[in-house]
Amino acid sequence: MSREQASRYAETYLHDRGFEEVMVRYRQRLLLDRIALHQPRMVVEIGCGADLLYAAWVARGGTCDRWIIVEPGDQFAAIARQAELPDLHVVNEYAEHAVASVRALAPSPIDMVICSSVLHEVQSPPDLLAAILDLMSAETLLHVNVPNAQSFHRRLARSMGLIADTRTMSERNQRFFHHRVYDLPTLRHELTAAGLHVVDAGGHFVKPFTHDQMTQIAPTVGGPVLDGLFQLGREIPELASEIFVEARKAAFGSSV
Repeated sequence: MSREQASRYAETYLHDRGFEEVMVRYRQRLLLDRIALHQPRMVVEIGCGADLLYAAWVARGGTCDRWIIVEPGDQFAAIARQAELPDLHVVNEYAEHAVASVRALAPSPIDMVICSSVLHEVQSPPDLLAAILDLMSAETLLHVNVPNAQSFHRRLARSMGLIADTRTMSERNQRFFHHRVYDLPTLRHELTAAGLHVVDAGGHFVKPFTHDQMTQIAPTVGGPVLDGLFQLGREIPELASEIFVEARKAAFGSSV
C-alpha cells in the first residue's frame, strides 16, 4: 500500500465504518485476553487504526514498560500521538522500513509483536513478516489476526450462489485495498514459510451476514446475541469471522 493509498484507506475507514466499529470492539476483546494471558512488558504493534488497543489495555488496568506503534498512516499515527498514553512511542513508517527505529526505541528484548488486521492488506506478506522476524528474539511471541475466508457468512454466500469461491474478493475487500483472504491452513503456511512455528491458533465472532447487513440488524439483536456470536467464534474458529495465529521463531516452541 502506497502512502497515497494509506491516506485514502484512513479517510475511507474513518468515514465508512458501520459494523466495523462492533468488530473492532470484539477484536480488541480477543487481543486484551491474549495480552493478559502472556503479560508482555515490551510490545510492538504493527498498525494501530483509530481505536487504540493500548488505550483499551490501559483502561483495563494493564501496564507495560513500553508500547511501540509502527503506523504508516499519518492520520492514525497522529491519533496515537495525541492520546498521550504512558510509555507509548509511535513510528510513522511502514514496518518493512522501521526495524532500525524500533530497535532504537526498545531498551530490552521485545516480548510480543501484534499484527492485527494487517497481513491481508499488504502487497507482500513475506516482506512484512521478514521485518517482524528481524525484531523478534527466540522468546518473542507474534500475534497475527485476519478475516477468515471460510467464515460462516462467506460459506453461506457460496451456498446461496452469490459467490463461486469463499476466497472471492468482496466489494468491501476492494474498497479497503485488501489483497487476499486467508483461512487457518493458509495463514499457518504463510507464517511457517517465513520461518515461524505456530504455537496457538483460534478465532472469534461468527458473523452470519455481511458488514452492511449486520449494521442493520445489530441494534435489533442486541448485545447478548453479539456476545454469544463472539464466543461461538472462539469455540468454532473454522466458522469465525476472524482468525488468529500466534508464533515464535522456528527454533523455539512446538507447532500446533
